[in-house]
Amino acid sequence: MHAIAMPSSLAWRTLGTPRRGAALLHVAPLVPGFRVLRELGTGRRSSAWLALEEASRATVVLKLQPVDGATLHREWEIGARLADRHVVRIHDHGRDGRWAWLVMEYVPGGDLAHRLRAPLAPQQALAWTRQAARGLAALHRHGYVHRDVKPANFLLRAEGDVVLADLGLAARAGTSAPGLGQGAVTGTPRYVAPEQLQGAPAAPAADVYSLGVLLHEMLCGRPPFSGETLMEVLAQHLLAAPPRLPAALADLQPLLDRMLAKEVQHRLPDAEAVLDLLSQGGSRDPE
Repeated sequence: MHAIAMPSSLAWRTLGTPRRGAALLHVAPLVPGFRVLRELGTGRRSSAWLALEEASRATVVLKLQPVDGATLHREWEIGARLADRHVVRIHDHGRDGRWAWLVMEYVPGGDLAHRLRAPLAPQQALAWTRQAARGLAALHRHGYVHRDVKPANFLLRAEGDVVLADLGLAARAGTSAPGLGQGAVTGTPRYVAPEQLQGAPAAPAADVYSLGVLLHEMLCGRPPFSGETLMEVLAQHLLAAPPRLPAALADLQPLLDRMLAKEVQHRLPDAEAVLDLLSQGGSRDPE
């Protein structure tokens, strides 16, 4: 049995609890040029609000952070480089004396987390996996790694397209995630790649692993690894072989095995490789 060494920062990084002293909004903020309608959600360092842009009368999403320590400019710089229908569009950014904000596309269909109450039909799971991989491939082609691939970070447009969202933890491939000290880990426990747990530099293969976890969850109605404690889940990511798919889904096992390989050298290297394998007939995707 291998010893498992976890950075002291791991618990709050992965669970997403706010930093001490983080300002959380409980009332609608005042943002010049926008009429804020309602809160959509609150994360570790930011909050999202549905808003009406007064000049265009367009419905948008405002992502806000306190100016002190704001990282939204990085998200803007990354998003501005991407032009792909499977990545959420970032229209603008700004700041005033108190808040920094991003102006983003409003995606009305909710996220995948709300669609995974039960196993999906294989055709649907593979169609969404392909669309999710296209969004990640756009990011990988520009030299970035998402670092937090999970159902809540894929949104559904009204017409049903899956789009990749939340670039707040994205990092240049080969670097550590910005804002994290040496040995710190970022990600979400149920979806994090083994090498991320060990503090490895950002690499596209980590996103592939997390997408493999998501594919398993779509097919089976649950992630491949679970446990009663955080440490149990993380230990399984490091040490446990993925459970086998039911017999009816056995033809998809080779794809999952290539996505969920513990050793990076045995895993599909990036989202483009996932798309290539799907196109080679290892998929029942109707597209």
